[in-house]
Amino acid sequence: MRVPASTRGVASRVFAKFPTSLLRALAGVEFILPYYHVVSDHEIPHVKHLYRHKSVSDFKADLDFILAHYSPIDLSELLNHVQSGRPLPEKSFLLTFDDGFREMSEIVAPILTEKGVSATFFVNSAFIDNAKMCYLNKASLLVEELQRRHSAALREDVGRALRDQGVQCDDVVTGILSITYRKRALVDHLAEIVGVDFDDYLRVTQPYLTAAQIRTLIRDGFTIGAHSVDHPLYASLSLDEQISQTVDSLSAVRRTFGLGYGAFAFPHSDTNVSREFFDRLSATGLLDVSFGTAGLIHDSVPGHFQRFSLEAPLEEAQRILAFQLIRRLRKNMTGSATIAR
Repeated sequence: MRVPASTRGVASRVFAKFPTSLLRALAGVEFILPYYHVVSDHEIPHVKHLYRHKSVSDFKADLDFILAHYSPIDLSELLNHVQSGRPLPEKSFLLTFDDGFREMSEIVAPILTEKGVSATFFVNSAFIDNAKMCYLNKASLLVEELQRRHSAALREDVGRALRDQGVQCDDVVTGILSITYRKRALVDHLAEIVGVDFDDYLRVTQPYLTAAQIRTLIRDGFTIGAHSVDHPLYASLSLDEQISQTVDSLSAVRRTFGLGYGAFAFPHSDTNVSREFFDRLSATGLLDVSFGTAGLIHDSVPGHFQRFSLEAPLEEAQRILAFQLIRRLRKNMTGSATIAR
């Protein structure tokens, strides 16, 4: 059950008053996997209406807090743990970032290097070199343009197009942001109505990492993983589609960057992904380790790890971690600390 944001906020503020070492001991958690999407001091139109992000100073404060309580490891140490059973260092963390935005190269990597923290960046193979744009980022741009234009007539045209495609909503902004992966072509149709040129935005803004930037990240000691081809919600896909998205993205990322390992992070979440999926993927030999987003809990699939967001809610790391540790403690007590598949 998803915890309401208001309840979660109160709980995190209360539990953050307890020493992190005490909460960690009570929950029995020695290894954590926090993740982000983007860090910037500026509004980013292609994510602005999807989620909020940390500023540079907030991100640095998060890192300082985590480093005071945990030691960073890199992906190779986790791979050794998975493949040989070598224990992970006590009180350790692996930092990860999803979606492969250019801020990883321009903002995040320099900060991590300065603080001596490794990280793994997960990229969508279709978006490398800004060849294409995620339908979600397109939706955010559409909302941004609609709000800039202040046109009732334009909103009516968009609302009519949404209704024609079976998207029912109280307002056009909600409608645009509710467009699913299956109906992603509708976003391009709305762009024609609103007058947004996604190709031009890709060319001018270049929101995603280029292959050259990724190679530089690898050269500087960071690691890269796949994040699907074009960011679908896996729960909405058939098993064959899930396999195709994963195999195609892993193959492309490994081939393009000459990687000797295969790491994969599910876009959105791994909810309703079956054991058969993992068994079939394992048979390909492409995957060594994978990651979900279910929080600070275990998974029944060997080599599959669950992460927690340090962006949602947009609070300081201490509060978010406190909530996650108490949540884990509660799940330990109720016998629900492991996802069964």
